[in-house]
Amino acid sequence: MVAEDDAVVGHILFTPVVVESAGRRVVGMGLAPMAVLPDRQRKGIGSQLVRRGLDILRERGCPFVVVVGHPEYYPRFGFEPASAHSLASQWGGMPEAAFMALVLDAHAMTGVSGVATYREEFNEVA
Repeated sequence: MVAEDDAVVGHILFTPVVVESAGRRVVGMGLAPMAVLPDRQRKGIGSQLVRRGLDILRERGCPFVVVVGHPEYYPRFGFEPASAHSLASQWGGMPEAAFMALVLDAHAMTGVSGVATYREEFNEVA
């Protein structure tokens, strides 16, 4: 999704993330990347992109969203450390506070725990 004002000024992307748990495969989304042009930051554009993206995912029945990001920014949208939901990142070594989750469907996430695995492309380094 993009934000426009005579030109693209920001964007957000959500991609599938899988948690295999107790014989179940639960597919949620990973938020990344999200960016706003430097001269347009601190004007609410990023927040609008996140809120609208989360609204769309709720409407579509997505059970959860994870993000690797600033622990000062994402909690305003309901994100909390993923460990609070027994979820872990596939990439070890990052600060616990930087890997966050937002449960959109508590029923679908009942009993789900494990490693949130992103698409293979996220493991590639250019």
